[in-house]
Amino acid sequence: MPLLRVYGIYLNEISEKAARTTELAPHSAAVRAVGASLRLTLCLTYSMLTVASKRGGSLDEVAIRPAIEEDVPRIIELYRDLTITTSEVEAGRNPSLDEYQRVFAEISAVRGHELLAIRLGQEVVGTLVLLIVPNLSHAASPWALLENLIIDLRYRRRGLGRMLMEHAISRARESGCYKIALSSDRGRGEAHDFYRSLGFEASAHGFRRFF
Repeated sequence: MPLLRVYGIYLNEISEKAARTTELAPHSAAVRAVGASLRLTLCLTYSMLTVASKRGGSLDEVAIRPAIEEDVPRIIELYRDLTITTSEVEAGRNPSLDEYQRVFAEISAVRGHELLAIRLGQEVVGTLVLLIVPNLSHAASPWALLENLIIDLRYRRRGLGRMLMEHAISRARESGCYKIALSSDRGRGEAHDFYRSLGFEASAHGFRRFF
């Protein structure tokens, strides 16, 4: 999806939120929070212009779409900067490209398992996994899980990660999910601030067991 369309969705959501909040509480702290969100939007727009200008191209050079088989080597390369904890299961494993391609085919065959890629020109510069899970609780409403967000080190702090996250959030909302969740290592304070800025709250304890 071209950047202008994705960003248009984001701007519409912010505008609708501002309108609803103003009607309910015109002088509340919530209104001030919306104002801060709008200022952030302007900053992100500037960041996107910076990305495009440094590449000598237009905003439409940035696009978010499902990953394709040809993206797999690049995604594996990006994942090298992602791993914080290595489990025993991973120790000594060195999958071949054929094995990665086989796993990618399995991912592509699973409904609701979306491996997203964000491209700048012809290069994949980031990726994110979105899982939309059917569910019997909460009035049979699905829920969503985010994993493996990574942006190329060369292109960080330019709003690309936020755009990828906003795209996934919109996909979850369109799918009727009642919540969207993610986990983040306790030591990644800067990442936590980023997630809070997107509306996420640290509302529960997360438990993991590595094999």
